[in-house]
Amino acid sequence: MRMITEAATPIRARVDSRIAYLAGIVCIFAIALGVRLYGIDAKPYWMDEITTIDRASLPFMRLVTDSLTFHHFPTYFLLISWLVPFGAGEALLRLPSAVCGALTCAVAASTGHTLGGRPAGLMTGLLLAFSPLQVTFSQEARPSAVAVLLITVALHGLVQLARDPKGASLPLRDAGANRRAWATYFAATVAAVYVLGVALFWAGAAWIAMLIIARHRDANRRGLVRNSVLVHGAAAAITIPGYVAMFFFVHGYGRLLEGLDWIPSATLERVTADIGSVYLMLIMSPISSRLFAGAMPFMPVVVAALAGLGALYLWRRQPLLIVLTLAVALLPLTLLAISAVFPVWLARYLLWSAVPFFVVAGLGIAMLPRRLQSYGAAAVGTLAFLNLLPYYGIESKPRWDLAADRLHPAIARRDLVLVADVWVPRMMNIYLSRKGAALGRAQWTFDVDAAARRLAEGKRVWAVFGRVGQADHENLESFLDRIAPLGAPASEQRAGRDIVIYMFAAPAMKAGVRWRGPAG
Repeated sequence: MRMITEAATPIRARVDSRIAYLAGIVCIFAIALGVRLYGIDAKPYWMDEITTIDRASLPFMRLVTDSLTFHHFPTYFLLISWLVPFGAGEALLRLPSAVCGALTCAVAASTGHTLGGRPAGLMTGLLLAFSPLQVTFSQEARPSAVAVLLITVALHGLVQLARDPKGASLPLRDAGANRRAWATYFAATVAAVYVLGVALFWAGAAWIAMLIIARHRDANRRGLVRNSVLVHGAAAAITIPGYVAMFFFVHGYGRLLEGLDWIPSATLERVTADIGSVYLMLIMSPISSRLFAGAMPFMPVVVAALAGLGALYLWRRQPLLIVLTLAVALLPLTLLAISAVFPVWLARYLLWSAVPFFVVAGLGIAMLPRRLQSYGAAAVGTLAFLNLLPYYGIESKPRWDLAADRLHPAIARRDLVLVADVWVPRMMNIYLSRKGAALGRAQWTFDVDAAARRLAEGKRVWAVFGRVGQADHENLESFLDRIAPLGAPASEQRAGRDIVIYMFAAPAMKAGVRWRGPAG
Protein backbone atom coordinates (compact mmCIF):
# COMPACT_ATOMS: atom_id res chain seq x y z
CA MET A 1 0.00 0.00 0.00
CA ARG A 2 2.84 2.36 0.88
CA MET A 3 4.55 1.64 -2.46
CA ILE A 4 1.34 2.40 -4.32
CA THR A 5 0.92 5.67 -2.42
CA GLU A 6 4.52 6.72 -3.13
CA ALA A 7 4.10 5.86 -6.83
CA ALA A 8 0.91 7.87 -7.00
CA THR A 9 2.48 10.97 -5.45
CA PRO A 10 4.50 12.05 -8.55
CA ILE A 11 1.46 11.46 -10.75
CA ARG A 12 -0.70 13.60 -8.47
CA ALA A 13 1.98 16.29 -8.44
CA ARG A 14 2.09 16.31 -12.25
CA VAL A 15 -1.70 16.52 -12.44
CA ASP A 16 -1.76 19.38 -9.93
CA SER A 17 0.98 21.17 -11.86
CA ARG A 18 -0.93 20.74 -15.11
CA ILE A 19 -4.12 22.07 -13.55
CA ALA A 20 -2.25 25.08 -12.14
CA TYR A 21 -0.70 25.72 -15.56
CA LEU A 22 -4.05 25.58 -17.35
CA ALA A 23 -5.67 27.77 -14.69
CA GLY A 24 -2.94 30.36 -15.19
CA ILE A 25 -3.39 30.37 -18.97
CA VAL A 26 -7.17 30.72 -18.60
CA CYS A 27 -6.68 33.62 -16.16
CA ILE A 28 -4.36 35.40 -18.61
CA PHE A 29 -6.95 34.94 -21.37
CA ALA A 30 -9.75 36.25 -19.14
CA ILE A 31 -7.76 39.31 -18.05
CA ALA A 32 -6.68 40.09 -21.61
CA LEU A 33 -10.21 39.67 -22.93
CA GLY A 34 -11.61 41.89 -20.20
CA VAL A 35 -9.34 44.84 -20.99
CA ARG A 36 -10.12 44.42 -24.70
CA LEU A 37 -13.88 44.24 -24.27
CA TYR A 38 -13.94 47.25 -21.97
CA GLY A 39 -14.68 50.32 -24.07
CA ILE A 40 -14.53 48.30 -27.30
CA ASP A 41 -17.27 50.46 -28.83
CA ALA A 42 -16.15 53.76 -27.32
CA LYS A 43 -13.79 54.85 -30.09
CA PRO A 44 -15.31 55.55 -33.52
CA TYR A 45 -14.51 53.68 -36.70
CA TRP A 46 -11.74 55.07 -38.85
CA MET A 47 -11.14 54.74 -42.58
CA ASP A 48 -9.73 51.20 -42.62
CA GLU A 49 -12.55 49.85 -40.46
CA ILE A 50 -15.15 51.36 -42.77
CA THR A 51 -13.34 49.59 -45.62
CA THR A 52 -13.84 46.38 -43.66
CA ILE A 53 -17.57 47.03 -43.39
CA ASP A 54 -17.91 47.91 -47.07
CA ARG A 55 -15.89 44.91 -48.25
CA ALA A 56 -17.48 42.41 -45.87
CA SER A 57 -20.90 43.52 -47.13
CA LEU A 58 -20.12 42.52 -50.73
CA PRO A 59 -21.24 39.24 -52.35
CA PHE A 60 -18.66 36.45 -52.09
CA MET A 61 -16.90 36.83 -55.46
CA ARG A 62 -16.86 40.62 -55.31
CA LEU A 63 -15.45 40.42 -51.78
CA VAL A 64 -12.63 38.17 -53.01
CA THR A 65 -11.76 40.27 -56.05
CA ASP A 66 -11.99 43.57 -54.16
CA SER A 67 -9.68 42.24 -51.45
CA LEU A 68 -7.06 41.00 -53.90
CA THR A 69 -7.23 44.18 -55.98
CA PHE A 70 -6.41 46.30 -52.93
CA HIS A 71 -3.49 44.21 -51.61
CA HIS A 72 -5.49 42.10 -49.14
CA PHE A 73 -6.43 38.47 -48.84
CA PRO A 74 -10.14 37.88 -48.34
CA THR A 75 -9.79 35.56 -45.31
CA TYR A 76 -10.45 38.10 -42.55
CA PHE A 77 -13.21 39.86 -44.49
CA LEU A 78 -14.97 36.55 -45.07
CA LEU A 79 -14.94 36.04 -41.31
CA ILE A 80 -16.46 39.47 -40.70
CA SER A 81 -19.03 38.93 -43.46
CA TRP A 82 -20.82 36.47 -41.18
CA LEU A 83 -21.32 39.26 -38.63
CA VAL A 84 -22.34 42.12 -40.93
CA PRO A 85 -25.97 40.91 -41.31
CA PHE A 86 -26.38 41.42 -37.55
CA GLY A 87 -25.41 45.10 -37.82
CA ALA A 88 -22.38 47.36 -38.13
CA GLY A 89 -22.01 48.10 -34.44
CA GLU A 90 -18.46 48.66 -33.20
CA ALA A 91 -18.60 46.06 -30.44
CA LEU A 92 -19.85 43.25 -32.68
CA LEU A 93 -17.47 43.76 -35.60
CA ARG A 94 -14.47 44.28 -33.31
CA LEU A 95 -15.25 41.20 -31.21
CA PRO A 96 -13.19 38.72 -33.32
CA SER A 97 -10.13 40.96 -32.93
CA ALA A 98 -10.65 41.15 -29.16
CA VAL A 99 -10.88 37.38 -28.85
CA CYS A 100 -7.82 36.86 -31.06
CA GLY A 101 -5.87 39.44 -29.06
CA ALA A 102 -6.73 37.69 -25.79
CA LEU A 103 -5.77 34.30 -27.25
CA THR A 104 -2.43 35.80 -28.33
CA CYS A 105 -1.71 36.68 -24.69
CA ALA A 106 -2.59 33.13 -23.57
CA VAL A 107 -0.42 31.43 -26.22
CA ALA A 108 2.50 33.77 -25.52
CA ALA A 109 2.12 33.08 -21.79
CA SER A 110 2.35 29.37 -22.58
CA THR A 111 5.58 30.00 -24.51
CA GLY A 112 7.01 32.01 -21.62
CA HIS A 113 6.03 29.26 -19.19
CA THR A 114 7.77 26.68 -21.36
CA LEU A 115 11.01 28.66 -21.36
CA GLY A 116 11.12 30.10 -17.87
CA GLY A 117 8.45 28.63 -15.64
CA ARG A 118 5.14 29.87 -14.31
CA PRO A 119 6.19 33.42 -13.26
CA ALA A 120 7.80 34.01 -16.67
CA GLY A 121 4.62 32.86 -18.38
CA LEU A 122 2.55 35.11 -16.13
CA MET A 123 4.84 38.07 -16.84
CA THR A 124 4.75 37.50 -20.61
CA GLY A 125 0.97 37.23 -20.65
CA LEU A 126 0.42 40.33 -18.52
CA LEU A 127 2.80 42.50 -20.56
CA LEU A 128 0.97 41.57 -23.76
CA ALA A 129 -2.44 41.87 -22.10
CA PHE A 130 -1.76 45.44 -20.95
CA SER A 131 0.29 46.65 -23.93
CA PRO A 132 -1.63 49.74 -25.12
CA LEU A 133 -0.93 49.11 -28.81
CA GLN A 134 -1.90 45.45 -28.58
CA VAL A 135 -5.18 46.55 -26.97
CA THR A 136 -5.65 49.18 -29.67
CA PHE A 137 -5.47 46.66 -32.52
CA SER A 138 -7.57 44.18 -30.55
CA GLN A 139 -10.29 46.85 -30.56
CA GLU A 140 -10.23 47.37 -34.31
CA ALA A 141 -12.18 45.65 -37.07
CA ARG A 142 -9.05 44.85 -39.06
CA PRO A 143 -6.98 41.67 -39.62
CA SER A 144 -3.94 42.65 -37.54
CA ALA A 145 -5.00 40.84 -34.35
CA VAL A 146 -5.78 37.64 -36.29
CA ALA A 147 -2.36 37.65 -37.97
CA VAL A 148 -0.57 38.31 -34.67
CA LEU A 149 -2.37 35.37 -33.05
CA LEU A 150 -1.38 33.01 -35.86
CA ILE A 151 2.26 34.11 -35.77
CA THR A 152 2.26 33.70 -31.98
CA VAL A 153 1.09 30.10 -32.43
CA ALA A 154 3.79 29.57 -35.08
CA LEU A 155 6.38 31.06 -32.71
CA HIS A 156 5.33 28.55 -30.06
CA GLY A 157 6.02 25.75 -32.54
CA LEU A 158 9.40 27.26 -33.49
CA VAL A 159 10.42 27.55 -29.83
CA GLN A 160 9.56 23.88 -29.31
CA LEU A 161 11.81 22.97 -32.24
CA ALA A 162 14.63 25.14 -30.83
CA ARG A 163 14.30 23.41 -27.46
CA ASP A 164 14.54 19.96 -29.07
CA PRO A 165 17.08 20.18 -31.92
CA LYS A 166 17.51 16.39 -31.89
CA GLY A 167 13.80 15.69 -32.35
CA ALA A 168 13.56 18.48 -34.91
CA SER A 169 16.28 16.76 -36.96
CA LEU A 170 14.63 13.35 -37.20
CA PRO A 171 12.77 12.43 -40.40
CA LEU A 172 9.17 13.55 -40.10
CA ARG A 173 7.97 9.98 -40.60
CA ASP A 174 10.02 8.86 -37.58
CA ALA A 175 8.03 8.21 -34.41
CA GLY A 176 10.52 10.26 -32.38
CA ALA A 177 10.28 13.33 -34.61
CA ASN A 178 8.75 16.44 -33.09
CA ARG A 179 5.89 16.41 -35.56
CA ARG A 180 3.56 18.41 -33.35
CA ALA A 181 5.96 21.36 -33.30
CA TRP A 182 6.54 21.15 -37.06
CA ALA A 183 2.80 20.93 -37.71
CA THR A 184 2.08 23.86 -35.38
CA TYR A 185 4.68 26.03 -37.07
CA PHE A 186 3.60 25.02 -40.59
CA ALA A 187 -0.17 25.40 -40.20
CA ALA A 188 -0.02 28.69 -38.29
CA THR A 189 2.53 30.24 -40.66
CA VAL A 190 0.55 29.32 -43.78
CA ALA A 191 -2.62 30.69 -42.21
CA ALA A 192 -0.85 33.91 -41.19
CA VAL A 193 0.54 34.66 -44.66
CA TYR A 194 -2.97 34.18 -46.04
CA VAL A 195 -4.24 36.87 -43.66
CA LEU A 196 -1.56 39.57 -44.00
CA GLY A 197 1.44 39.81 -46.29
CA VAL A 198 3.60 41.15 -43.45
CA ALA A 199 3.63 37.56 -42.14
CA LEU A 200 6.07 36.75 -44.95
CA PHE A 201 8.72 38.49 -42.87
CA TRP A 202 7.93 36.06 -40.07
CA ALA A 203 8.47 33.12 -42.41
CA GLY A 204 11.82 34.59 -43.45
CA ALA A 205 12.94 35.12 -39.86
CA ALA A 206 11.87 31.59 -38.92
CA TRP A 207 13.75 30.10 -41.88
CA ILE A 208 16.97 31.81 -40.78
CA ALA A 209 16.32 30.72 -37.19
CA MET A 210 16.05 27.09 -38.29
CA LEU A 211 19.42 27.30 -40.01
CA ILE A 212 20.82 28.49 -36.69
CA ILE A 213 19.08 25.71 -34.77
CA ALA A 214 20.66 23.24 -37.22
CA ARG A 215 24.10 24.28 -35.95
CA HIS A 216 23.28 23.19 -32.39
CA ARG A 217 25.46 20.36 -31.08
CA ASP A 218 22.41 18.13 -30.50
CA ALA A 219 21.06 18.67 -34.01
CA ASN A 220 21.66 16.65 -37.12
CA ARG A 221 22.34 19.55 -39.44
CA ARG A 222 21.42 17.78 -42.64
CA GLY A 223 18.26 16.30 -41.15
CA LEU A 224 16.97 19.56 -39.71
CA VAL A 225 17.67 21.49 -42.90
CA ARG A 226 15.92 18.74 -44.87
CA ASN A 227 12.83 19.02 -42.66
CA SER A 228 12.89 22.80 -42.93
CA VAL A 229 13.09 22.63 -46.73
CA LEU A 230 10.18 20.18 -46.84
CA VAL A 231 8.00 22.28 -44.54
CA HIS A 232 8.79 25.60 -46.23
CA GLY A 233 8.50 24.03 -49.66
CA ALA A 234 5.01 22.80 -48.82
CA ALA A 235 4.14 26.23 -47.38
CA ALA A 236 5.41 27.94 -50.55
CA ALA A 237 3.41 25.58 -52.77
CA ILE A 238 0.26 26.53 -50.87
CA THR A 239 0.84 30.28 -50.62
CA ILE A 240 2.49 31.24 -53.93
CA PRO A 241 -0.73 30.80 -55.96
CA GLY A 242 -2.51 33.25 -53.66
CA TYR A 243 0.19 35.89 -54.03
CA VAL A 244 0.36 35.37 -57.79
CA ALA A 245 -3.40 35.92 -57.97
CA MET A 246 -3.04 39.09 -55.89
CA PHE A 247 -0.28 40.37 -58.20
CA PHE A 248 -2.45 39.96 -61.30
CA PHE A 249 -5.47 41.59 -59.69
CA VAL A 250 -3.39 44.53 -58.42
CA HIS A 251 -1.55 44.85 -61.74
CA GLY A 252 -4.79 44.70 -63.68
CA TYR A 253 -6.18 47.57 -61.63
CA GLY A 254 -2.96 49.58 -62.00
CA ARG A 255 -2.27 49.79 -58.26
CA LEU A 256 1.24 48.32 -57.99
CA LEU A 257 2.69 51.58 -56.68
CA GLU A 258 -0.51 53.45 -55.91
CA GLY A 259 -1.18 51.02 -53.09
CA LEU A 260 1.71 52.51 -51.09
CA ASP A 261 0.88 56.19 -51.49
CA TRP A 262 -1.08 56.33 -48.24
CA ILE A 263 1.89 55.34 -46.05
CA PRO A 264 3.70 58.35 -44.53
CA SER A 265 7.47 58.61 -44.77
CA ALA A 266 9.58 57.01 -42.03
CA THR A 267 10.79 60.09 -40.18
CA LEU A 268 12.90 59.79 -37.04
CA GLU A 269 9.99 61.11 -34.98
CA ARG A 270 7.58 58.48 -36.35
CA VAL A 271 10.06 55.62 -36.05
CA THR A 272 10.89 56.37 -32.42
CA ALA A 273 7.23 56.86 -31.50
CA ASP A 274 6.25 53.59 -33.16
CA ILE A 275 9.08 51.63 -31.53
CA GLY A 276 8.15 53.07 -28.15
CA SER A 277 4.52 52.06 -28.57
CA VAL A 278 5.15 48.60 -30.04
CA TYR A 279 7.81 47.45 -27.58
CA LEU A 280 7.90 49.81 -24.60
CA MET A 281 4.18 50.23 -23.84
CA LEU A 282 3.81 53.89 -24.75
CA ILE A 283 0.27 55.00 -25.61
CA MET A 284 -0.01 56.14 -29.22
CA SER A 285 -2.60 56.86 -31.86
CA PRO A 286 -2.06 54.23 -34.58
CA ILE A 287 -3.29 56.72 -37.20
CA SER A 288 -1.23 59.81 -36.43
CA SER A 289 1.65 58.28 -34.37
CA ARG A 290 0.78 60.91 -31.75
CA LEU A 291 2.04 59.88 -28.29
CA PHE A 292 -0.03 60.28 -25.13
CA ALA A 293 1.10 60.17 -21.51
CA GLY A 294 0.67 56.88 -19.71
CA ALA A 295 -0.08 56.72 -16.00
CA MET A 296 3.39 55.28 -15.33
CA PRO A 297 5.99 57.39 -17.20
CA PHE A 298 8.77 55.01 -16.13
CA MET A 299 7.07 51.97 -17.67
CA PRO A 300 9.32 51.95 -20.78
CA VAL A 301 12.38 51.72 -18.49
CA VAL A 302 10.83 48.81 -16.60
CA VAL A 303 10.04 46.92 -19.81
CA ALA A 304 13.49 47.60 -21.29
CA ALA A 305 15.14 46.40 -18.07
CA LEU A 306 13.08 43.21 -18.10
CA ALA A 307 14.03 42.59 -21.74
CA GLY A 308 17.70 43.01 -20.84
CA LEU A 309 17.35 40.55 -17.95
CA GLY A 310 15.50 38.17 -20.24
CA ALA A 311 18.38 38.27 -22.72
CA LEU A 312 20.78 37.44 -19.88
CA TYR A 313 18.55 34.53 -18.86
CA LEU A 314 18.73 33.17 -22.41
CA TRP A 315 22.46 33.78 -22.79
CA ARG A 316 23.30 30.17 -21.91
CA ARG A 317 20.31 28.79 -23.73
CA GLN A 318 21.46 29.02 -27.32
CA PRO A 319 19.99 29.02 -29.88
CA LEU A 320 16.80 30.26 -28.17
CA LEU A 321 18.25 33.74 -27.67
CA ILE A 322 19.17 34.02 -31.35
CA VAL A 323 15.80 32.66 -32.47
CA LEU A 324 13.84 35.18 -30.37
CA THR A 325 16.20 38.04 -31.26
CA LEU A 326 15.70 37.31 -34.95
CA ALA A 327 11.94 37.23 -34.47
CA VAL A 328 12.09 40.66 -32.84
CA ALA A 329 14.71 42.47 -34.89
CA LEU A 330 14.43 41.25 -38.47
CA LEU A 331 11.06 42.89 -39.14
CA PRO A 332 11.80 46.49 -38.05
CA LEU A 333 15.27 46.42 -39.59
CA THR A 334 13.93 45.15 -42.91
CA LEU A 335 11.07 47.65 -43.00
CA LEU A 336 13.49 50.48 -42.26
CA ALA A 337 15.78 49.36 -45.08
CA ILE A 338 12.88 49.14 -47.55
CA SER A 339 11.57 52.53 -46.41
CA ALA A 340 14.77 54.11 -47.73
CA VAL A 341 13.35 53.36 -51.21
CA PHE A 342 9.60 53.64 -50.65
CA PRO A 343 7.58 53.93 -47.43
CA VAL A 344 6.41 50.72 -45.76
CA TRP A 345 6.99 51.60 -42.11
CA LEU A 346 3.84 51.32 -39.99
CA ALA A 347 3.36 50.48 -36.33
CA ARG A 348 0.81 47.78 -37.13
CA TYR A 349 3.26 46.04 -39.45
CA LEU A 350 5.59 45.70 -36.44
CA LEU A 351 2.87 44.34 -34.19
CA TRP A 352 3.69 40.63 -34.33
CA SER A 353 7.36 41.23 -33.51
CA ALA A 354 6.26 42.55 -30.10
CA VAL A 355 5.24 39.01 -29.10
CA PRO A 356 8.77 37.51 -29.03
CA PHE A 357 9.98 40.76 -27.44
CA PHE A 358 7.52 40.39 -24.57
CA VAL A 359 8.43 36.71 -24.26
CA VAL A 360 12.05 37.79 -23.68
CA ALA A 361 10.90 40.53 -21.27
CA GLY A 362 8.75 38.00 -19.42
CA LEU A 363 11.79 35.77 -18.98
CA GLY A 364 13.50 38.65 -17.21
CA ILE A 365 11.47 37.88 -14.10
CA ALA A 366 13.21 34.48 -13.94
CA MET A 367 16.44 36.30 -13.04
CA LEU A 368 14.98 37.23 -9.65
CA PRO A 369 15.25 34.86 -6.67
CA ARG A 370 12.62 32.16 -7.04
CA ARG A 371 10.67 33.23 -3.97
CA LEU A 372 10.28 36.75 -5.42
CA GLN A 373 9.38 35.89 -9.00
CA SER A 374 5.60 35.60 -8.62
CA TYR A 375 5.46 38.78 -6.53
CA GLY A 376 7.62 40.58 -9.08
CA ALA A 377 5.41 39.48 -11.97
CA ALA A 378 2.29 40.60 -10.11
CA ALA A 379 3.86 43.98 -9.26
CA VAL A 380 4.99 44.69 -12.82
CA GLY A 381 1.63 43.50 -14.15
CA THR A 382 -0.13 45.94 -11.82
CA LEU A 383 2.07 48.80 -13.03
CA ALA A 384 1.36 47.83 -16.65
CA PHE A 385 -2.38 47.80 -15.97
CA LEU A 386 -2.26 51.24 -14.33
CA ASN A 387 -0.19 52.53 -17.24
CA LEU A 388 -2.87 51.33 -19.68
CA LEU A 389 -5.80 53.09 -18.00
CA PRO A 390 -5.38 56.52 -19.71
CA TYR A 391 -5.74 54.75 -23.08
CA TYR A 392 -9.47 54.42 -22.59
CA GLY A 393 -9.95 58.17 -22.29
CA ILE A 394 -7.70 59.42 -25.09
CA GLU A 395 -8.81 60.42 -28.58
CA SER A 396 -6.78 57.95 -30.61
CA LYS A 397 -9.11 58.06 -33.63
CA PRO A 398 -10.70 61.07 -35.39
CA ARG A 399 -14.17 61.78 -34.03
CA TRP A 400 -16.19 61.46 -37.21
CA ASP A 401 -19.09 60.40 -35.05
CA LEU A 402 -19.09 63.87 -33.49
CA ALA A 403 -18.70 65.51 -36.90
CA ALA A 404 -21.74 63.62 -38.18
CA ASP A 405 -23.71 64.74 -35.12
CA ARG A 406 -22.70 68.38 -35.64
CA LEU A 407 -23.63 68.33 -39.33
CA HIS A 408 -26.83 66.34 -39.06
CA PRO A 409 -29.12 69.42 -38.91
CA ALA A 410 -27.34 71.01 -41.90
CA ILE A 411 -27.62 67.82 -43.92
CA ALA A 412 -31.31 67.60 -43.08
CA ARG A 413 -31.69 71.17 -44.46
CA ARG A 414 -29.92 70.11 -47.68
CA ASP A 415 -27.00 72.51 -47.15
CA LEU A 416 -23.93 71.90 -49.31
CA VAL A 417 -20.86 70.33 -47.68
CA LEU A 418 -17.42 71.14 -49.08
CA VAL A 419 -14.99 68.35 -48.17
CA ALA A 420 -11.23 67.92 -48.24
CA ASP A 421 -11.32 64.20 -49.09
CA VAL A 422 -13.72 61.75 -50.71
CA TRP A 423 -13.56 59.71 -47.53
CA VAL A 424 -15.20 62.44 -45.42
CA PRO A 425 -18.76 61.56 -46.53
CA ARG A 426 -18.02 57.84 -46.13
CA MET A 427 -16.71 58.42 -42.61
CA MET A 428 -19.75 60.40 -41.54
CA ASN A 429 -22.37 58.31 -43.33
CA ILE A 430 -21.74 55.30 -41.11
CA TYR A 431 -22.98 57.44 -38.20
CA LEU A 432 -25.56 59.48 -40.09
CA SER A 433 -27.22 56.26 -41.19
CA ARG A 434 -27.92 55.45 -37.55
CA LYS A 435 -30.12 58.54 -37.51
CA GLY A 436 -31.81 57.69 -40.77
CA ALA A 437 -29.83 60.33 -42.68
CA ALA A 438 -27.12 60.32 -45.33
CA LEU A 439 -24.78 62.77 -47.02
CA GLY A 440 -25.67 62.00 -50.63
CA ARG A 441 -23.38 62.59 -53.60
CA ALA A 442 -25.39 65.60 -54.74
CA GLN A 443 -24.94 67.26 -51.36
CA TRP A 444 -21.14 67.32 -51.10
CA THR A 445 -18.38 68.61 -53.35
CA PHE A 446 -14.62 69.24 -53.67
CA ASP A 447 -15.23 72.23 -55.93
CA VAL A 448 -14.82 75.63 -54.27
CA ASP A 449 -16.48 77.31 -57.28
CA ALA A 450 -19.57 75.16 -56.77
CA ALA A 451 -19.60 76.19 -53.12
CA ALA A 452 -19.25 79.85 -54.13
CA ARG A 453 -22.23 79.53 -56.48
CA ARG A 454 -24.30 78.05 -53.68
CA LEU A 455 -23.36 80.99 -51.43
CA ALA A 456 -24.33 83.41 -54.23
CA GLU A 457 -27.77 81.80 -54.18
CA GLY A 458 -28.11 82.76 -50.52
CA LYS A 459 -27.57 79.19 -49.23
CA ARG A 460 -25.24 77.96 -46.52
CA VAL A 461 -22.06 76.01 -47.16
CA TRP A 462 -20.18 73.86 -44.64
CA ALA A 463 -16.48 73.15 -45.14
CA VAL A 464 -15.15 70.08 -43.35
CA PHE A 465 -11.53 69.16 -42.83
CA GLY A 466 -10.29 66.21 -40.81
CA ARG A 467 -7.87 63.33 -40.77
CA VAL A 468 -9.19 60.26 -42.56
CA GLY A 469 -6.03 58.21 -43.08
CA GLN A 470 -2.39 58.03 -42.10
CA ALA A 471 -1.09 60.22 -44.94
CA ASP A 472 -3.84 62.53 -46.13
CA HIS A 473 -3.13 64.33 -49.39
CA GLU A 474 -4.23 67.77 -48.19
CA ASN A 475 -3.30 69.39 -44.89
CA LEU A 476 -5.31 72.02 -43.06
CA GLU A 477 -3.17 74.91 -44.31
CA SER A 478 -3.64 74.02 -47.97
CA PHE A 479 -7.34 73.38 -47.42
CA LEU A 480 -7.80 76.80 -45.87
CA ASP A 481 -5.92 78.39 -48.74
CA ARG A 482 -8.12 76.55 -51.22
CA ILE A 483 -11.39 77.70 -49.61
CA ALA A 484 -10.18 81.29 -49.02
CA PRO A 485 -12.32 82.66 -51.91
CA LEU A 486 -15.42 81.85 -49.85
CA GLY A 487 -14.52 84.64 -47.43
CA ALA A 488 -14.53 84.49 -43.65
CA PRO A 489 -16.67 81.76 -42.09
CA ALA A 490 -19.67 82.66 -39.98
CA SER A 491 -18.70 80.02 -37.44
CA GLU A 492 -16.02 77.48 -36.65
CA GLN A 493 -16.41 74.41 -34.50
CA ARG A 494 -14.30 71.39 -33.71
CA ALA A 495 -15.28 67.76 -33.56
CA GLY A 496 -12.57 66.38 -31.36
CA ARG A 497 -8.87 67.01 -31.92
CA ASP A 498 -8.53 66.37 -35.65
CA ILE A 499 -11.71 67.67 -37.31
CA VAL A 500 -12.74 71.27 -37.91
CA ILE A 501 -16.04 72.47 -39.43
CA TYR A 502 -16.55 75.91 -40.94
CA MET A 503 -19.95 77.40 -41.79
CA PHE A 504 -20.19 80.00 -44.55
CA ALA A 505 -23.21 82.22 -45.11
CA ALA A 506 -23.91 84.43 -48.13
CA PRO A 507 -22.84 87.82 -46.68
CA ALA A 508 -19.35 86.46 -45.88
CA MET A 509 -18.39 86.27 -49.54
CA LYS A 510 -17.32 89.60 -50.97
CA ALA A 511 -15.54 90.37 -54.21
CA GLY A 512 -11.77 90.44 -53.84
CA VAL A 513 -11.82 89.22 -50.21
CA ARG A 514 -9.85 86.05 -49.50
CA TRP A 515 -9.92 84.49 -46.05
CA ARG A 516 -6.63 82.96 -44.97
CA GLY A 517 -7.87 81.10 -41.96
CA PRO A 518 -7.90 81.96 -38.28
CA ALA A 519 -4.99 83.97 -36.91
CA GLY A 520 -2.24 81.88 -35.32
